[in-house]
Amino acid sequence: MFRFLEILIVVFAQCVAAIGVLIGWRYVAPLLQYSSAVVHSQPWQAGELAKRFVLVSGPVLLGGPAIAGLGWWLWSSQVTRNRMRQYPDQPWMWQADWAEKMIRLSNCSAIWIVVLSTAFYGLVLTPLGIYLASQKNAWVVYSFLGAIGFFLLILSRILWVNRLWSRSSLQLDTLPGVIGGHFAAVATIPESLPVGTILRVTLRCDMTRSSSTPADGREDLVDAVIGNQRSSNSHSSLQTTTIFEDHCMVIVNAATGDSAQHSVLDTVLPISFQIPSDLPSSGKQPAGPPHGPHSQSRVRDFCHWRVQIRLEQTHKLNEALFEVPVFRFAT
Repeated sequence: MFRFLEILIVVFAQCVAAIGVLIGWRYVAPLLQYSSAVVHSQPWQAGELAKRFVLVSGPVLLGGPAIAGLGWWLWSSQVTRNRMRQYPDQPWMWQADWAEKMIRLSNCSAIWIVVLSTAFYGLVLTPLGIYLASQKNAWVVYSFLGAIGFFLLILSRILWVNRLWSRSSLQLDTLPGVIGGHFAAVATIPESLPVGTILRVTLRCDMTRSSSTPADGREDLVDAVIGNQRSSNSHSSLQTTTIFEDHCMVIVNAATGDSAQHSVLDTVLPISFQIPSDLPSSGKQPAGPPHGPHSQSRVRDFCHWRVQIRLEQTHKLNEALFEVPVFRFAT
């Protein structure tokens, strides 16, 4: 029943996005007519042309990726559910890369985000800004556009600098890592680092807590008499805290990467950590008691175990971050 409701919501959202795309296509003809008049030396205004352009590009660029993204999410969630049914008592088998004992990083998602953001900036925000600037407060609008463009340049720079490390891989020797036991793996960075380079390898446990309080629309008799009105706004928060961290320093030597299974251009790092026994397993944690006897707050905790590899020199941006499976076994 829940899956049917989920599919229904996604299909409804896709239909709304499709309607938006169709609305955008309706404005193609007026845009072409105005552009044709401009080509034939008719009087025109940059703000008017920008407005007609954004009426087309806005709904299309918002609706098209939304339809594709919702479809991909629906498919991927079904794949995960199938693995959960196949391995009900082995949550470390629910992710395909964990089950294969090979975690491969990829910057494809980040690249797509930058590409779509840049397209939205150039084809929607910029013409919208030109139209708004033609109305009033041009310097405010152009300052805002410049700030967003500067942020996109910084993000693109970070992706470019970390392009090699974003294709790193982690071969798991322990599946999963055991709380109260150890975690072991072999990391491969597709870059030949100079001999003597110092790397910091960190095993970290992060706990993300999300809490939400539903809106309280109740109003008692005293409130009604004295004219007070209770706040009906709901409240939610998200906080991530590192509850465990252990690290070691690895010095690249001449033998690094000298393996028949790896390219001479790779840097291969063996990783091993002991894990204390008083830490939580990866994934969603059991629900705890509410904060107080009359509290309506809903609290959810989610634990992430991560292996981070970075250069010890702090001015470098290179980093590889893997989410790894660490679980407690019942004895």
